[in-house]
Amino acid sequence: RHVYQSGFGGRIVVPMERKCRIIGSSSTPRFAKMVSWKYGQLPAGKVSEDLEFNHSRKTSRKLIQSLGAAVGEVAREKEFEWTYEIPEMEDVVDHICISRDGTTTPILKEGYRETMCGTLSFYNSKGDRLHTIYTACAPEYGKERFDRVMDMELQAVKKQYPRLTYVGLADGAKNNWKYLESRTEVQILDFFHATEHLAEVSVVMRKDELKRREWLDEACHDLKHKRKGAQLILRELKERRKQFRTTIPETLDKTITYFENNLQRMNYVNYQKAGYPIGSGVTEAACKVVAKQRLSSSGMRWTILAAQHTLLLRGLICTNGRWQQFWNYVKKKAYKYTSNWSRTQSRYFSLNIRILNQRQNLNRFSQRIKWKRHHQLVNFLFRFVFEN
Repeated sequence: RHVYQSGFGGRIVVPMERKCRIIGSSSTPRFAKMVSWKYGQLPAGKVSEDLEFNHSRKTSRKLIQSLGAAVGEVAREKEFEWTYEIPEMEDVVDHICISRDGTTTPILKEGYRETMCGTLSFYNSKGDRLHTIYTACAPEYGKERFDRVMDMELQAVKKQYPRLTYVGLADGAKNNWKYLESRTEVQILDFFHATEHLAEVSVVMRKDELKRREWLDEACHDLKHKRKGAQLILRELKERRKQFRTTIPETLDKTITYFENNLQRMNYVNYQKAGYPIGSGVTEAACKVVAKQRLSSSGMRWTILAAQHTLLLRGLICTNGRWQQFWNYVKKKAYKYTSNWSRTQSRYFSLNIRILNQRQNLNRFSQRIKWKRHHQLVNFLFRFVFEN
């Protein structure tokens, strides 16, 4: 294998490896695909055991981790460049629900930080979910990258389904609604988060345990099935607050504020008639399946980059059809590693390669001339001996 490096030093380029699309400096795309899929599902130790017991191939944990990182780096570099087709649906898509939520991930030397997960779910007119796109981003300050990823996915979906109704569904966090309000036509507060607040305030509304449960069941029923159910509950909460002459319970004040801030997103009767989802269970499951299940096992600690690589693998694996599309890109297109070289350095590097190629061509040409002369000399001696 010929190896090239710029006169300025830096990255070493091996053209043969680039043409063969060697991943992680030692693995073919096929082996890297198998190992990275397993590493996206299991810790490196379990992947090593699986490869040894089921494939009769001993592989070190370090190699498995480096292959997962290499594939994850390809996915990270091409995240905003490679586009993925949406699979064909079993039914006609009626509306698309956008949802986002956060979970915690143990980060090395930083403790637990918030990892964001997002979903774009496709529904038919009956409210049956047909397909879901899963995204996740490692902890960051400001959620800028996560917003960019969500925007990229949303733009691709809107390009294919421009006339559908887009529904935003989330809990009461302000940053979620700041994002969703400008990108969706209908906003829905997660019904089960609202019932959690009712469960907390039920202790204040009724002192007896049996009456407390009865009030909670009735309030949840009214919120879900009665027109203006949220307004009726809010009115009852305010009436209860007036009965306290001295200290007002903090839970009661907090629940009243919660209902006042989200009142326009709690029209659950109309949402259910339209077939819209009223619970963010898909996104809650994404937080567990995409992020928590893989990143928060016992004793795990992650760097930000390693967590991002693994989350990208998880998103590709969990979204139906994307894993194979990703590897189709890897097989068809030789991806180029980005570098920090300047134009002058890159020109000098390409000039060095041209000079080396010219030297190789000259050496081959000179060898041909030597063999030609040798062949002519042999013919002359053959004729001289046998003809005389």
